[in-house]
Amino acid sequence: MEYLTFVEELKKHILKNEKWNISEENYKFYPDGYNAESDIEKEFIRNTNVKYNRVESDTLIGDFINLTVTLEGRTDTYCRFSAKELYNEYQEYGWKRVDFIVSENIKLASFYSSDEIMKNITDYEFIRNRLIVRPINFTDNKYELKDCVYKKIGDIALVLYVLLYDDEKMGLGTVKAQKAFIDKWEKDYGEIWEDALRNTNVWAPPRMYLRAEDLIDPPYTQGAFMAFGYKLEKINPLFAPTITTVKKKNGAIAMFYPGVLEKLAEICGGSYYVSFTSIHDVRIHPVSTVQPRRILRSLKDVNKMFNQASDILSRQIFVYDNEKKELKPIEM
Repeated sequence: MEYLTFVEELKKHILKNEKWNISEENYKFYPDGYNAESDIEKEFIRNTNVKYNRVESDTLIGDFINLTVTLEGRTDTYCRFSAKELYNEYQEYGWKRVDFIVSENIKLASFYSSDEIMKNITDYEFIRNRLIVRPINFTDNKYELKDCVYKKIGDIALVLYVLLYDDEKMGLGTVKAQKAFIDKWEKDYGEIWEDALRNTNVWAPPRMYLRAEDLIDPPYTQGAFMAFGYKLEKINPLFAPTITTVKKKNGAIAMFYPGVLEKLAEICGGSYYVSFTSIHDVRIHPVSTVQPRRILRSLKDVNKMFNQASDILSRQIFVYDNEKKELKPIEM
């Protein structure tokens, strides 16, 4: 079966399955190159491009299907599929494999309570789309991290969390992933980490704001330096750009997304210093613009201002070496 014929047959196949209960209005095919007008569709396209192509763009890259799934007593949820990936699975294994993929994704995309998530926390396929990474200070939290999954860079710990909820009323709810989960998941550590960083990137794309006032309620697309077609702005040596995410909360994690360090080196024209001014944001300085001891003095002053020690991410200054492609703390 040719690809275009498969796409037509796939729609018929999904709509006639009574278990999935997908109506015509709840089935949407988005072709490669699609540009949205509504904010909801724009968000769908951006998230899809980040997840599947690791690039932000308002133009869809690839053909995708989006299903609106209605479950009794629960909020409508959305389920997304790459048409090309489903076609490849069909060619290899037939319709049964396609049915399995659609069924599993509808189940996993469903809204679950925190209790349901915790009950299934040892099931990796259930939990994988809820894994995110959050940055905290290692020194201040090393005892509570002894049974947790994390990566350490200098005095920073990048910690694996399970996302329980994220809404305006309840805020952000997460729980640290325990080492015991890894044994139950039976997955390669690298795969787990890649899934978690990809989820975090989709959930909170990175941003760079050149001026302090840009942080106050900026448009969604402002500062999207990792987006496709982003035009590089020259950095004013008198101002240190802020790196964060669209959510800003825990925004320092943006520095550890795939490709971000390298992209910032391109913007800075080479190596640069990094000051993790809180768990929420970061300042960067091209190496030719300022001495690291001066940055350290400023960081100490910033850290003294925090009412909660939990907002402190680092007490060290880091440097990204563009030749070695390495981020490391500076010994001073």
